[in-house]
Amino acid sequence: MFRVCALALLVASVAFAAPGQPAGLSLAREPWFETRTAHFNIYSCGDWREVYRLAGQLEQFQRAYAMLAGKAATASPPIIVMAFPDHETMTPFLPLYQGHPANIAAFFTRGSDENLIVLPLANADPRGMEVIFHEYTHLLFRHNQYIWPVWLQEGMAEVYSTFITAGHEMEIARPIDRHLQTLASEPLMPLHELFAVGHDSPQYNEASRQGMFYAESWLLTDYLMAGDNRVLKSRFGRYTELLEQGENAEQAFTNALGVSLPAMERELRRYADAGNYVPIVLKLPANLSSPIAVANRRVTPVEILYRFGDELLRVNRPDAAQAYFEQAQKLAPASPLPYEGLGLLASQRNDSSEAIADLQKALQLGSASFLADYEFAQEKYRQTANGDRYHRLPDDQAAEIRDDLNKSIALMPDFAPAHELLGFFEMVQGGDLASAEQQLNYAIQLEPEDPSYLYSLAEAQLQDHDPDAARRTLAPLLLPNADAKLHSAALDLIQQMNGLNGPAQ
Repeated sequence: MFRVCALALLVASVAFAAPGQPAGLSLAREPWFETRTAHFNIYSCGDWREVYRLAGQLEQFQRAYAMLAGKAATASPPIIVMAFPDHETMTPFLPLYQGHPANIAAFFTRGSDENLIVLPLANADPRGMEVIFHEYTHLLFRHNQYIWPVWLQEGMAEVYSTFITAGHEMEIARPIDRHLQTLASEPLMPLHELFAVGHDSPQYNEASRQGMFYAESWLLTDYLMAGDNRVLKSRFGRYTELLEQGENAEQAFTNALGVSLPAMERELRRYADAGNYVPIVLKLPANLSSPIAVANRRVTPVEILYRFGDELLRVNRPDAAQAYFEQAQKLAPASPLPYEGLGLLASQRNDSSEAIADLQKALQLGSASFLADYEFAQEKYRQTANGDRYHRLPDDQAAEIRDDLNKSIALMPDFAPAHELLGFFEMVQGGDLASAEQQLNYAIQLEPEDPSYLYSLAEAQLQDHDPDAARRTLAPLLLPNADAKLHSAALDLIQQMNGLNGPAQ
């Protein structure tokens, strides 16, 4: 079977770190605490009053959006917030661009097991809550992450970053002074250049080029959401629909809005010159000013070292992550956390043997991590494969992997990758195809934005002698904007079905 795998505080701390040790070892000895609310787990060693203010404003934003779009729109895996005292403290934990910390004020990174927001506390940043709301908006619109071009992802986040509320109303799409200054002093980027910007583009990463990219992304999004052209506003929703159907960013834009790019550039210039920005005011069914429930606890140094390593692992800095996991191991050798981190690191490096050894040690030491159980099962299963090809396992070996996946699901019932892997596993075992399809369908329901799950479901449907259902499932993978590897695999599976003279075996 073929599987498609798709800080002033820090400066002071550095002086006390031993040579060769990560600076965060001293930072971890600061009094870190966790503030837990209904939707956020915030880790910080900053002013607790600022952390409470951050927690309240995040929950308020979450409530407002849930009232407008429904609770399903805000449902997600756990949201971890690393709230550093200031930007300087946060700098060693930023993603790298060309070997240096990226020029960003804060960032959001999405995961199937947890979502991560990393930011400085509001009072330590001149942009205050705008940065925080910008990052949380990326989470709220995560289902469009693989559909929207970068300009729309960032433009929408900027529009929502101006969120304020009073009583039963919320307001977004307020003018942003720094963007207005940029637009007044520089020419607009041609729209075809704006649409071509990706996460690895200089316009997105380099300080000297970021200003106009973000300003124009905000301007275009603001115009289409709150501008003075009612016709274009009414057509804007069609843009996402055409992107979902496989049209590229430019083609979908002109087809959805019925306007050429040069004509839109003239409209944008007129809109910017007029300077008449009218915020969007939305009525809410309830008052958002009610207090929120908060729970606090102290965080141990080993846990915060694990958090530092985990954060760095999620921004593709494995060597830096390893240093923190190893320091955690030295500090608390009986804790499962360092072994969990090292096991996840080994898994990312495709070292299954090391991953299994570390994760097994973590579980023996009492780990209650759903992710550890999942990765442990995945790595054991991966060792049975011949490249990307999996085969039916003996019952006793299969039972171990099935048990580990069921433990992961019991600890985190809505963890989509565990459902997907269990569905794929049961399909390969061949004994319960109905259960396999049920698990795969639930994974797709949890993460509709992950196209790799569709391929696994199509394989199960084909094995269950339902090629028509498999073709329907594969349809999104055949669109021009689909992931290239998945697109190729889907074509191969379609050809396989077309060549069959009888039921799929």
